[in-house]
Amino acid sequence: MPRPSDDDDAPRWEPPAPSTEAPTWESSSEAGAPRWDPEADVPRWAPDAEATRWTPPAAAPAPRARVQKPAPATRLEPGRRVAPVGGPFIWWREHPWTVVWGLVPAIPLVAVALRLVDASGHAAFVAPLTWAFAALLAASLVVAAVTRARRAPVRLALGLVGALVAAGLLLWPVTLVTLGRAPCPSRAGPDLGAPIAAAALEAWRAGVTGDAGWRAGRADPAWTARARAAGLLDFSLVESGCWERIAPVDGSRTWHEFRATVRAGDNPLSKVVVVHTTRGDQGWKITAIDGPLP
Repeated sequence: MPRPSDDDDAPRWEPPAPSTEAPTWESSSEAGAPRWDPEADVPRWAPDAEATRWTPPAAAPAPRARVQKPAPATRLEPGRRVAPVGGPFIWWREHPWTVVWGLVPAIPLVAVALRLVDASGHAAFVAPLTWAFAALLAASLVVAAVTRARRAPVRLALGLVGALVAAGLLLWPVTLVTLGRAPCPSRAGPDLGAPIAAAALEAWRAGVTGDAGWRAGRADPAWTARARAAGLLDFSLVESGCWERIAPVDGSRTWHEFRATVRAGDNPLSKVVVVHTTRGDQGWKITAIDGPLP
């Protein structure tokens, strides 16, 4: 293939000369062409002064205090005060049955406490303390009856009956149940009814076995039959005393043990006879005779 010659008039491509000016982002057409300015077109975040301002949180509303309605009995007129000593009485008036059912179960405990006082040699305090507790129990029943008579009469009646029945059931084992024989306290005095008991045996030895020998007491038919079957030859007082119980010993109820010689057929026998006596308004009287005992 023939090589073109140098005198040929055909245009030749030449590389452009290097430029010393900074390149610009301009389009070939200057009119109406948009120019991109990164500083103006790119959005930047600027904090809002109002949004960045710290506002303290609103305080929560305080809870409403629960107001307790005062009891009707404690309502006072303006300017009137309650004495410190009147507080227990106001509480007693508002809770009368609490006091009643607190005193009724305490009856056995009070009986034991009085027995300890009696045994310690302070017998003079037994009767006043007994009456004080009885008065307190009676006062509690009266307060319950007065304060609850109009509000609940049926409940009041049931409460009074229940309290009295419970008090009786608790008093029975500590006062009436006999635990055995015991010496009488000094406050019972020297006369324990022994002369009356000896007079009953003297009447038996004379053949009188009815009510006349019991000195205002009523003869036991069972003992009368035994006394008629076995005649009394002789007797002697062995010992006298009182009956043991949980409550303080009652000095008005005594016993007397006799050693008696009775006739049973042709042979005399030595037997034990125990005479029960009690002191009333008219003096001592016989209530029972045990024996002749084997």
